Amino acid sequence: MLWCFLENDDIPLTNNAAERVIRGYVLWRKCCYGVRSHRGELFRQRLLSLLETAKLLSINPYQWLKSVIQACINRTDYPMPEQLLDNVSIPCG
Repeated sequence: MLWCFLENDDIPLTNNAAERVIRGYVLWRKCCYGVRSHRGELFRQRLLSLLETAKLLSINPYQWLKSVIQACINRTDYPMPEQLLDNVSIPCG
C-alpha cells in the first residue's frame, strides 16, 4: 500500500494539498488555545472536516449538516453525498 501512488495517477505523491487545506484551522486552533473538553474537540474536528469535505465536493455544507442532524433526530443513517460514495476506495495493485 505504501507505493500505490506509483501505480495510480489519482493518488498524489505528497500530502501538500491536504496540509494547505488544514493550515488555517491549525493556526486558528493555536491562537485560541483549543477547546476545554474532549467532546468539544471531537465536535470541532468533525465539523471542520465536514466543512472542508463539502468545499471539495462543491456542495452546501449547511444543507449537509442539516440533513445529518435530521438523521440523528430521526435515528436513521447519516446521508452521504454521492461524490463520496463514488470514491470510497482507490484500487491499487
